[in-house]
Amino acid sequence: MEGTGVGAIIMFLVVVCAPGLKSVLHSIAFRIRAAGKAELERARREADGRRATRRGRRG
Repeated sequence: MEGTGVGAIIMFLVVVCAPGLKSVLHSIAFRIRAAGKAELERARREADGRRATRRGRRG
């Protein structure tokens, strides 16, 4: 009997918190993707800088 009450409370909390939790998860995913893209862009710029230095140019 007690397990059913606890389960019902947990289900209620999940249903109530689901929209907010979904928003938080989307925000976290967005930040992770943005950080990955920024890291790729920094690596690309660094590689371009090395190529320019090898050719004798400075940029």
